[in-house]
Amino acid sequence: MPILFSAVACNKRLLTKFASCDGNFMEIVEEVISKIPCRNDKMTYSHGHYLLHYIVQEKYFYFCITDKSCQRSRAFLFLNEIQRKFQTSKKSDEFANVLSAEMYRFSEDHNTITIRKGDLDELNSIGVGSSETILGEKILFVNNIDNLPYYSTISYVRKTPERVLLLVKNTNTKLYLTVAVIIILILGLAIYIFGATSSAILIGGLLFFFFRSIT
Repeated sequence: MPILFSAVACNKRLLTKFASCDGNFMEIVEEVISKIPCRNDKMTYSHGHYLLHYIVQEKYFYFCITDKSCQRSRAFLFLNEIQRKFQTSKKSDEFANVLSAEMYRFSEDHNTITIRKGDLDELNSIGVGSSETILGEKILFVNNIDNLPYYSTISYVRKTPERVLLLVKNTNTKLYLTVAVIIILILGLAIYIFGATSSAILIGGLLFFFFRSIT
């Protein structure tokens, strides 16, 4: 999910938030709120593999964190939608559900995104800066659950040789049983035709060449 975290604040006080995965998002957003100016502004900060976007409008602060695969245009369309809906409801205790739904919609369900007139006109004028100016040495840590299928694959591969070895063992057992049955039949037939002494010599020779060939 490209949009990982979003939040709304007022007068530098956090009102509501939602995260789609685990991470130290609270530490990051609180640092951003404390550092940015109170004037109306829109800005993107680059932070390693992630982007921090915000809108400040009339003391209200709308913020989201995305990975770099998420276009800036989509991030600010999301923030504009959050701004419109929050100004309509102003119920911060219930707004986390709205953040969750809109994060999913703008990350996954692209067909339902409506671009209103003027939404993207100012995108080129929105600055992009380094997060060091507001975060200093703070680093965003995100628990990336995308690695879980990888570990599952490793577990599956390790089990495969066990099944292969078991199949080989079963095949060898069947081979030995087949050879033993053939030897018994030959022994019985030889005793019937040549007698016990001659048959013993014949069978001994056959067994000698057989075991020599398999060792």
